[in-house]
Amino acid sequence: MEHEGCLEVSSRPFGLDNALPFELLGEIFSHISEDSLDLRYAILVCRSWHNAIVHHANLWTNIILGYTFVTRFRGARLHHGDAFVRLCISRSSPLPLRISVHDPDCRSLYGKPDGEVSEVCFSLVKHILDSNSGDFQRCRALSWTFENAISDIELAARTFTSASFPVLEYLTIQNLFVVNGNLKIGFPRLPRLKEVTLVDHAETCTPPFFHDDDFANVERLTFTVTSNWMGYDVNCIRRFRSIRKLMLKGGGRYGSFIGTMVDPLKPAEFPLLEALTLSGNVPHEVLSLIRTPGLREMDIEGGWATGRHSLVASHLVHLIRSLENLYVSLSEEVHAMSWVEELERLIAEAPSLVCVCASPWMVRYLTGKAWCAKLRVMNPK
Repeated sequence: MEHEGCLEVSSRPFGLDNALPFELLGEIFSHISEDSLDLRYAILVCRSWHNAIVHHANLWTNIILGYTFVTRFRGARLHHGDAFVRLCISRSSPLPLRISVHDPDCRSLYGKPDGEVSEVCFSLVKHILDSNSGDFQRCRALSWTFENAISDIELAARTFTSASFPVLEYLTIQNLFVVNGNLKIGFPRLPRLKEVTLVDHAETCTPPFFHDDDFANVERLTFTVTSNWMGYDVNCIRRFRSIRKLMLKGGGRYGSFIGTMVDPLKPAEFPLLEALTLSGNVPHEVLSLIRTPGLREMDIEGGWATGRHSLVASHLVHLIRSLENLYVSLSEEVHAMSWVEELERLIAEAPSLVCVCASPWMVRYLTGKAWCAKLRVMNPK
């Protein structure tokens, strides 16, 4: 980016790219990468490419403070990183921003034994967030991967409280584990939030990191457990009282561990919930606490890594009284007799069910069943 100013007076002749319409060039560049940093190579090719990239605001809306950013701008190049973020904010105006902090690749940097690189990463991201917090008002989507360090959590809390996120609608939080005594800063306020993804997430602090009012308007929640030592924090899940779609994903090996809960026997009431997706093995202790009188659609998927699933009729019977559509997609390695029997038991307890969709390989085992008039073949995923 430091060299792009030279292109303003470049005398390089136009090539075949000049035949492409300006708008089409911008659309092509949008498919190069989601990271705006990758544009630094294309912008140096010729003047027409430079102009197409610079003047398409949507190409600059994605700011990723991740592995590529940290390794490029740490140390003496810090001011270049700060300038790049400001460049993205300026060129993307007035479009909404997408900001990512600490992508999963950053773990290789934070994992250095001497801690030196870890401190560099933290200091760099802290500087960028602090110096640009006032410019994040256009942030519509925010993704933050934590390193389970107190300083990292406090940085996030300070960022949320000092910056303004009036239009934030999509929030992804990964690896946030907050315990009592760790958090000394007030909670964020996110009035426009409508979709939240939580990965290996647990809060046992008082007050909680996120305020209940921030979740009041959320319509869709995805809660994923990938770690063997983490579980489903039902206290956190039940705070999303107005959701219409809920996805619970179990990727851990055990699938029976429940995260810390203040009141484990209190049901999670979801009066507006219409669609529930169970991916992988979701513990029956969690399912037994879910109350959703208006559920219309349920999707049961096999785990992508283990093939384990939640198709156990006794664990789901209290959820399906109003169910109209059931989708089942399991791995071919699953023993046929077990899931066929469980599916039949589940269907027998769903009086409002009008449609059952199954993967093509599953249909072979269901041919001839009396209830197959409701069956449809699901497109392969």
